[in-house]
Amino acid sequence: MGFSIKGLLYRIFIDPLINGLRRHVVSMIGPGEKVIDIACGTGALSMALARHAGHVTGIDFSDDMITTARRTAQKCRVANVSFGLLDASDLSTYPDNSFDVAVSTLAMHQFEPETAVKVLMEMRRLAKRIIIADYNCPMTQGPAAWLAWGIERAARGDHYRNFRKYMAGGGLNSLAAAAGLSITTSVNRGEGVFTVTQMLLREDIHGVPQ
Repeated sequence: MGFSIKGLLYRIFIDPLINGLRRHVVSMIGPGEKVIDIACGTGALSMALARHAGHVTGIDFSDDMITTARRTAQKCRVANVSFGLLDASDLSTYPDNSFDVAVSTLAMHQFEPETAVKVLMEMRRLAKRIIIADYNCPMTQGPAAWLAWGIERAARGDHYRNFRKYMAGGGLNSLAAAAGLSITTSVNRGEGVFTVTQMLLREDIHGVPQ
């Protein structure tokens, strides 16, 4: 199995910044649930989820990220997690309702808005419950927000362009509506820079505790 410098650097410098978000997402998963982690990156969230869930499937479009995730899972001997190199906007390899929960952290703002909607529609096809952690829109102003904007600006190119579209377009609220989803809970984290939301299909919203 190969070694990825990019994956290693991401795990050292980026992963620690979002540990609080991950812990919040993990707390929302029930024992034994079958989970798919969309745009799983280095697999840090997938492996944290595996300590509570029945099984976790992590998917990402980056070979570097999947290589790193598989190596880490093998090294840590995590048996109830698997990783696949897949495009999140086309997960037709999995049948409808294959999972109990679909999760994603800090991925939606990286996609073109049209792609993000396609990803959410795939998530809603695969699982009745969706949990997304991403940038709050609007962010609470302050040093944490300035840092977040600085990090995104430094990424440049399509990444920064899509981040700006995400923020200008209304963030997760707008994307959820376009995908036919309703946000049932939303909790701000990281001084108001991030939000963790739970989404359901609009027709499934009745009777769900707010």
